[in-house]
Amino acid sequence: INYIMPNFKTLVATLLMLGTTSVATAQHTCTKDYKPAPYTFIGLQGGGQVTFTNYKASKLITPVGAFSVGHFFSPVVGTRLNVSGWKNKGGFKSVGKTYEYNYVTSNLDLMLNLSKIVMPSKCHTPLNVYLIGGVGLSYAWDNDDLNALRNSGLVKENMAWEDDRLVHNFRAGLQLEYAFAKHFAVNLEVDANNLHDRFNSKANGRGDWQLTGMVGLTYKFGFKKHKAAPVPVAPAPVKEQPAPAPKPAVVEEKPVVVEEKKEVKQPEKIRIDVFFAINSAVIRSSEEPKVKKLADWLNSHPEAKADLVGYADAGTGNAQINRTISEKRMKAVADVLVQKYGIKASRLTTGFKGDSVQPFKNNDDNRVVISVAAE
Repeated sequence: INYIMPNFKTLVATLLMLGTTSVATAQHTCTKDYKPAPYTFIGLQGGGQVTFTNYKASKLITPVGAFSVGHFFSPVVGTRLNVSGWKNKGGFKSVGKTYEYNYVTSNLDLMLNLSKIVMPSKCHTPLNVYLIGGVGLSYAWDNDDLNALRNSGLVKENMAWEDDRLVHNFRAGLQLEYAFAKHFAVNLEVDANNLHDRFNSKANGRGDWQLTGMVGLTYKFGFKKHKAAPVPVAPAPVKEQPAPAPKPAVVEEKPVVVEEKKEVKQPEKIRIDVFFAINSAVIRSSEEPKVKKLADWLNSHPEAKADLVGYADAGTGNAQINRTISEKRMKAVADVLVQKYGIKASRLTTGFKGDSVQPFKNNDDNRVVISVAAE
């Protein structure tokens, strides 16, 4: 770690110098028609990592891959969800043996564009340096190598964990990014991760540091366009016109004012007659479109109300039966309007006449519900 940290500081200074130089060169060259933020991005990365424990670090280098999805809310501040992992190694110094296991780390990271902080710019800058910090969880599994060492007796029982491990992860890092097109950028990222000692399944009572270095490709989308400044238009030159010749005097006639009669809008109304079969209160499929037409009209005239009256023909049944069937017919139409088409019941007034009133000359036509709606 003592060897890596000075070099890490040198890398930070170099990235900052490159990023701020890029901003300075692009400070006054806003040639792009899109804003530097906000935007959304996804990215893929690959590289290597090493975990620093009480074993030789050069023997613990392993491959790593990562996937990210994130969003920059402004040119300076962004966030991402980063998932990384693959293979990892641990080792026991006492026996000179290493072991492999699988792992995955998920982190929620905050990203700050240091280039934009040092030299703010509303222009697009192709080279940027990001400071990254985040928290998350790491999960390690497949400890077959470690269990084999323990079962062979080379490793003491109390020196290793047997089951899988889920531990915290704290991250700090830097990323250098070069955008070679509007939607695409390449990057170099170096991260330092702090993990609980259980991550590598060893029980030595101390937390571990993990250093990760990766290169990657980022796809950006969702940019907003710059608003074009209006182009000023020079006023046309005004030509001097010769003075007009005096006009002959005109005797002004008073116009005759004709009062216009205001047209009084008559309230709209609609009538729908729903006919039923003999001794039935079921709305037939041929009559259903009529009920829908009434509902559509009421929906398009929200202030209107409807009056529903049920009837029965006098040629069949008796007064009591016909009174009951006319009430059922009226309720059938009202229920469809309320339950199927969403007409409020408060907009409906209802009634039934039985066979005491025959609105039509033809006997069979009096098996009907007459609906009149008006504003």
